[in-house]
Amino acid sequence: MISYSIPSSFNMKRALFIQPHPDDNEIGAGATIAKLIADGIEVHYLTVTNGESGSYNVTLSTQEIIEIRRKEQLKAGHLLGVKQFHWLNFLDGHLFDTEDLRAQMMKVVRQVNPDIIFTVDPWLPYEAHIDHSVTGRVASFVARTCGNPHFYPEQLTEGERPELKAIAYYTTHRPNTYINVDDFWELKLSAIQAHNSQFSGDHLDFLKAYFTQKAIQMAAKAPSPCQFAEGFKILSPLMLHSNVDALNM
Repeated sequence: MISYSIPSSFNMKRALFIQPHPDDNEIGAGATIAKLIADGIEVHYLTVTNGESGSYNVTLSTQEIIEIRRKEQLKAGHLLGVKQFHWLNFLDGHLFDTEDLRAQMMKVVRQVNPDIIFTVDPWLPYEAHIDHSVTGRVASFVARTCGNPHFYPEQLTEGERPELKAIAYYTTHRPNTYINVDDFWELKLSAIQAHNSQFSGDHLDFLKAYFTQKAIQMAAKAPSPCQFAEGFKILSPLMLHSNVDALNM
């Protein structure tokens, strides 16, 4: 088991959280986001889809759903302390690994120039949502290649070379890092609740109970005693290609 200390191990100044839909960052890493910001780390959000399919309410138009979900995302992010938001606005539920998606995500990563990228684990067993699989895989490709000037060279100014140190996968079944989030757990739950169009009533109660139970289980594996922890699979970009040991790192 590899144990990393965040953010000191990476001398981190800036983190980019790449999510498929409005709400995934809060669900997967909300307490860690708040902790990083409290530690003085600059946190950016990149949301890949517009969230238009995230409602069963037939009385709402597609545009109304998009606007509701963006407002909810801004509220949730602000609760955690996030100030920098980026939006790609791809169609929700129709995401494919395309040249356009790779180029647009690469452009944001190069503009933000983070020390670390956080995103969904695209290799989570039984993950049925294509947007999650595509977002995580494209983010991994971008993490591996953002420093290569031969990929989308028109995005780079002379002498500019991003130096990404790590990628961290949340909602992962193979975490290698556990972050003590005792001081920020209730804030995470409040941020999830801000997505009112997605989570309310019994569904919200179930999610709070489920995530809290998982956080307690992860806390038992944390390097120092805590009540709640969030788990991540953290890898160097060098491990993202032809590395048969990455699974067990």
